[in-house]
Amino acid sequence: MTPINQGWKVKVTNNTAEPVVISGGISGAVTVTSGNVNALVSGTVNTLNGLQVSGHDYISLSYSGSTLTGVVYKTGGAGGATIATLTLAYDGSNNLTSVTKS
Repeated sequence: MTPINQGWKVKVTNNTAEPVVISGGISGAVTVTSGNVNALVSGTVNTLNGLQVSGHDYISLSYSGSTLTGVVYKTGGAGGATIATLTLAYDGSNNLTSVTKS
């Protein structure tokens, strides 16, 4: 496999791209000029344990002024059952200090 760096092009032969390795992650835009992009992730994908919310199909947000203060996850659309709520707290300088899941 070939490492990919900014500005590199991927070699495509008979509609098959040469396998590549992306280390250190991707930031910014990724442009595909034609065809499809299929990704296989190997190794570790970091997550924030304890705050995952699975099975939702609707999210509503609440604000105090322009500050996000809550996130409600539901199943069954806007009128469906609430499956989790995140409450966001801020300090006097409006810095996020905690996120509580209930």
